[in-house]
Amino acid sequence: MNSVAGSLLFLLLSIPGLAQIGTWRTHPSFRSAQTVAAVQNRIYCASENGFFSFDPQAGEATRLTRDDHFSETGVSRLFYFPDRRQLLIGYRSGTLDVLSVTATGEPAGIRTITLIRDAAQIQGSRRINHVNRREDRAYLATDFGIVVLDVARTEILDTYRNLGPGGASVTVYATAFANDSLYAATSRGLLAARFAPSVNLAFFGNWRPVGLPRGGDIRTVVGVNNRLYAAAPSQGVVERQGGSWMLVQALPTITGLVQTPTEWVAAAPDELRRASGLLLQNAVVGNPREIVEAAGSFWIADSLSGLLRVSNAGVQSVSPDGPASDLFQRLRAFGTSAESHQVIALPGGFTDNRTALGRRRGFDLFQNGRWQNVLDRSLPTDFVAATIDPTDQRLFLGSFGGGIWTLDGQNSPEVVNRVLAGVSDLAADGNGDLWITTPTSRFGPPALYVRRKNGQIQSFSTDRPDLLRLVIDDNGFLWMALSGANGGGLLVFDPVTSRSRFLYDQSGEGNLPDRNVRSLVRDRDGLIWVGTDNGVAVFDNPAAVFTASVNAYQPVAGGRRLLSGESVTAITVDGGNRKWLGTLNGLFLTSADGTTLLESFTTDNSPLPDNRINDVAVDPVSGEVFVSAGVPGGSYGLVSYGGGATEPAGQLSGITIFPNPVRPGFGGNVGIRGLVENTVVKIMDTAGQLVYETRSQGGTATWNLRDYRGRAAETGIYFIFAVSPDGREGLAGKLAVVR
Repeated sequence: MNSVAGSLLFLLLSIPGLAQIGTWRTHPSFRSAQTVAAVQNRIYCASENGFFSFDPQAGEATRLTRDDHFSETGVSRLFYFPDRRQLLIGYRSGTLDVLSVTATGEPAGIRTITLIRDAAQIQGSRRINHVNRREDRAYLATDFGIVVLDVARTEILDTYRNLGPGGASVTVYATAFANDSLYAATSRGLLAARFAPSVNLAFFGNWRPVGLPRGGDIRTVVGVNNRLYAAAPSQGVVERQGGSWMLVQALPTITGLVQTPTEWVAAAPDELRRASGLLLQNAVVGNPREIVEAAGSFWIADSLSGLLRVSNAGVQSVSPDGPASDLFQRLRAFGTSAESHQVIALPGGFTDNRTALGRRRGFDLFQNGRWQNVLDRSLPTDFVAATIDPTDQRLFLGSFGGGIWTLDGQNSPEVVNRVLAGVSDLAADGNGDLWITTPTSRFGPPALYVRRKNGQIQSFSTDRPDLLRLVIDDNGFLWMALSGANGGGLLVFDPVTSRSRFLYDQSGEGNLPDRNVRSLVRDRDGLIWVGTDNGVAVFDNPAAVFTASVNAYQPVAGGRRLLSGESVTAITVDGGNRKWLGTLNGLFLTSADGTTLLESFTTDNSPLPDNRINDVAVDPVSGEVFVSAGVPGGSYGLVSYGGGATEPAGQLSGITIFPNPVRPGFGGNVGIRGLVENTVVKIMDTAGQLVYETRSQGGTATWNLRDYRGRAAETGIYFIFAVSPDGREGLAGKLAVVR
C-alpha cells in the first residue's frame, strides 16, 4: 500500500442532482399541462405525467411526486376548496387525493379516496375529467358518469351512472349549473336535469337531451350568473337563450371555456378572450386547457407550452425542467467526459395522442443534469436514430422521413442530407464514416449507404430492402437486423470485400432462437448480442461469421435460457459490460456474460410507467440508466435508475464519492466513481481496520454501508483506497457517515 499512501488525494464531495445508485428518478414532461389551480399563495399544475407547484413570489417551481406521498402519477383534474384549504386531486385511475395546505399553500397532509378506483361494478375507464362545486357538494365528471363528493367530510355520497337515452352509459366531460338545472356535456350529447331535492339524479329518465348548437360535440359547459355557456367547435362561445343557442363570441379555433367568479374566459391557439373583451394574443399560447386568475396574473395550463403566467410583463413559461414529451421510441447515450456526456431521446414514429404535441418536430437532450428541448418547425417529426463520430464527437441524427441532421456547437440542428430519407439506423466507424440504413430508399435496391468523412455518399447493394437496426463490430463488419414482416433474421456485410451472410434460426446458419430480431448491440468485449422474440442470442466470434458454420449461443441464467419466451425489445451495455434488457414484460439486468440475473423491474416494484420497454440507454459518465416505456393509447413515460456502473477511466487520477456525507435516513449505496477497469477498492475505519473490499464495475464501485458481517456502518470517517489492477496506482478519499 506504499504507492497508495504516497499519492493520497482526500476528496469529500457531494454532487447535487446526481442520481443515487439503486434509486429511481422520473422525467415527466411539464409542457403537456392539463389542469391548474390557485391554492393560497401558490399555483398547482399537472401535465400528463408531471405535477408541480409554483411560488409566484419566489419564482420557484417544486416538483411533486409519489415520494411526497401523493398516490400516483397521471393527474387529470385539480380543484381547490378555499374555505377548507383543501386541493382535490383527481387521477386518470379514479383515485382521489385530498391535499390539506398551509396558509401559504404548502402541502400539510393527504387523505386518499380509492372507492372509485376499486369499485368492481364500474367497467372501463374511471378518469376524473372535471370538478364543479355547488355549496357543500362537488360534482365530479368522470368517464363513467357523475360522482357526488361531500366537501366537508370528503366522502363520496352518490354516483350517477348510465345517464344516456334508455340508460346507456356515457362519458361525462364537464358539468355546469344554470337555469335551475344541472347540465352535463357527455359522449351522447348535452344532457340536463332539474336540480331540486325531489329529483332523483341517479335515474336516467330524469335527464333530458338538450339540442346542440351548429357543429355539435359540446365538451365544455360553464354556468356564469345562472346563464349557460358552451364551447362550440368551429364557432366559438355560445349561450343558451330561450331554448336555442346564440353565438356571443366568434372563435372558430376554440379549445376550451372556463369561468371566473364574474365571467367566462375562452381559450384558443394564440389567444384568450373573455366576456368583457380580448385578454391576450400571443404565439406562446399554443393549446390552453384551463385558466385561473390569482396573484395579479392569469395562469394557463397549456398542453403545448406548459404553465404560462400572463401579466402586464407579458407571457412567461414557468414549468420545471423536463423533456418536451413523455413518449419516446429510441434512446441513445454518448460522451466520455463530464462536459460532453448526454442522453438523446427520440420520438421516432410514436405520436403523443393524449396531448396537443402529437407528432412534434424535434427531439430532447439530457445534459449536465438538465433537459434541452430541441424543437423547431423545420425539423422532422420522426427522428429514429443517433450516433456520434468518434473522431470528432460530432452527433448525427437520422429521420425516417426527413433525412440526416447534425448539431452545431450550440446544439442547434443543421441538415446534412435530405435526399437519403427513410433512415432506420445510423452508425459511425473508427474512420469517421457514417453508415446509413434506408429500408425505404428512393433510389431502388440499395438500402445501405455510407457518408464518408469528406461528405461523399456511396451505396451498397445488399439485395435486402428491409434493413432496420445497425451495429458495426470490431472487424468493421456491419450487422443489420431485418424486418420480421419479410422473414426477419440478420444480415452481416463486409464493406471491404462486399461479402454478406444471412443468419436466421437454423443450426449452422446463425441458430437464432427466433427470426424476429428486435434489438442488437456490440458489448465491451466485441461480442454481438441479439434480442429476439424468444430471448437472447450471442455471437462470441464475430470475426468467423463468414465461415461455413455459424451458431449463436443462448446464455443460461437460473437454469433456463436467458429470457426464453420473452420479446427482447432493447439491449444496452453499461460500463461494467453488464447487460440491461428491455422486454414486453419489464426490465432486467444481467452479469456481463448473461448467466446471472442481477435485477428485474416491473410496474409492481419500480416507477416504470408500463412493462412494455421501448428502449434503454446508459449514460457512460454517470451510469444512470434511462428507460422509455409504454405505447400510444396506454400509459407511457421516461424514467431513470442509478445503475452503479460507468465507463472506466483511462487512468486513476481522481475519484468522486457520493453521497458524501451520508446523512441520517439514507438507505442506498455509496458510489466511488472515476476508477479504471477492475479497480480494487478497500474501505477502512480510522483505526486502520478493513471494513469492506470490492472491485469496480467499469469505472464505479459501490458500498452498501455494511461490513463483511452485515453490520451497518457507524457514525464516523472512513478511508477509501482505490488500487489499479497492476497495483501501481492508487488514490484515497474519505467518507463521512452520520447516523
